[in-house]
Order: sequence, then structure tokens, then C-alpha cells
Amino acid sequence: MYVDSQSVQQARYADPHAFLSATHPDLFVKEGRSLSMKSDMSVSVKEGWHAFYDFSTGEHGNSITFLTRHLGYGFQNAVAALCGSATRPEPCGRPAANSNITATGKNFTMPKAAPLPHRQMYAFFMRRSIPKEMVRWLVSNGLAYQSAGKNNIVFVNKERDYCEIWGTYTFMEKPFHGCRKAKQDRFWYFVPGRTKPDKAYVTEAAIDAISLFLLHRLDRKDVSRSVYISIGGASNHVTINRIKTGIATVLAVDNDTAGDECRRHHPDLEHAIPVMKDWNDDLKSRLA
Repeated sequence: MYVDSQSVQQARYADPHAFLSATHPDLFVKEGRSLSMKSDMSVSVKEGWHAFYDFSTGEHGNSITFLTRHLGYGFQNAVAALCGSATRPEPCGRPAANSNITATGKNFTMPKAAPLPHRQMYAFFMRRSIPKEMVRWLVSNGLAYQSAGKNNIVFVNKERDYCEIWGTYTFMEKPFHGCRKAKQDRFWYFVPGRTKPDKAYVTEAAIDAISLFLLHRLDRKDVSRSVYISIGGASNHVTINRIKTGIATVLAVDNDTAGDECRRHHPDLEHAIPVMKDWNDDLKSRLA
């Protein structure tokens, strides 16, 4: 898809409040004249403004930046959507109405890896009670690395068509967290055993998938035939539908409103619910 400079300029000054109200009202909560993301209430779009603002980090930007940074659009798709294109795709985590697999953007790129040693990576995992031997295993299997420049943690699947990116700056109350996909139904996963798995545990984030595995290991559960998956958000039903058609699936999303909605959407699946908000909170509490 080609977009010209005039379209880019038009999209930058589009009204994000009106666009989101019309296209994705279920993803936002209306607070006065503003819309706040249900998944991160600190991110707000105010009526009449041509920008968004994140009150937890100070991050701000135009309409295009909001769609690419927070809703998973590719750049060209964001421009087309904001200019009123009828071919607008659904963003990351939301299935298109007429397709089970939908491209989320042709500009999918993997962040470059930083040179060793990856000190921020190990500090990131240690703060979350994930041991060094687990980190080394993820790195040696090509499933995680520290990015160059911003020192984000990147979780990447073996197919290299999905990644989750987590900020490591500790001075931020809510560091950056996002995902990139080549197709709508992609996900991150790891298989701890050496045999073909026959059960999948589906979580919302890579950190949760790792934490649930570690909790299972602490409980001496047999994990040799399990696969631990992150789908990048509780609203990613198209990915859940893909997974559950091929393997016995346990839905292990967060213990919150979004998780409750996801469980209601998939009553046919076995559910595992963390005691606290998510599995990493449970792991930290267990090891405290």
C-alpha cells in the first residue's frame, strides 16, 4: 500500500477522538471529554485535540503515532484508516470480521540486538523473580534479547513473525509495552520439554507465560508436554481460536475485567486464574 505525503499530513491532523469513538469504542472508557484505553487508563485522547498523551510516562504524539504505538497498526494502514479508507484492517489483537488471519502491517521489523553484556535484560528479569538460568535458556534458544539503543527487552518467536517489546527504564511507573506481528494470529511461545506438547497454556504476556511455567515447576507439575504461550492481550480471540483448534488449551489470562471478558468469550476452554492480577504477581508473591 502506498500513501503520499498529503495523506500522511491529513492523517497526522485527523481527529483521533472521533475516529476511535466510531471504530473501536469497546477498547476505550469515556471520561468527560476524553477517551482512556481500557488496557492502560493512563493513555488518553481528548476531544478536539489532534494528539494523545500518556500521563504515566509523558509520552505524546499525533494520531498516526497513537495507532502504530498503542493499537498495532502498520504506518501505511494507520494513514489509510485515518484518511477514511474503506480497506482499513483491524489492529493488533482484534480479528477482522471476514477473516481469521489478517495482516497487521507490511512494515514489521525486529529491533536490532544490543552487544553483550545485556545488563538491563538481567535486571529486568530479576525484578520479576525470574532466575538467571531461565533467562540464559531463553537467550540461548533465540526467544529473548536486549535491543540496541533503547535497551528494551524483546521476546520473539521462532518463526520471527511476532515479538513483544518491554521497556526497562525503572523511573517510569508504566514502562513501554507493545507487540508487533506479521499476521493477526501470531503469538510468542516456548516448549520446555523435548517431546511434542499436548497442552497449551495461553497467557496475555511473555512474562506471564514464563511465570506460569516457573510456578508449575515449583509445584512439581509435569511440564514436559506443555507449551506456554503469550497472545499479547486478552482481546486477541482470533489467536485463541487458532490455538485451540490444534491442541488442548487452558486459558490462563489475567485476573481482571479484561480477563473475565475473555473467559466469557471462550466458555469451552479450561480456565486457570491467577490469585493476584497476573502470574508474575503470583510468582513474586510466592518467592517473597
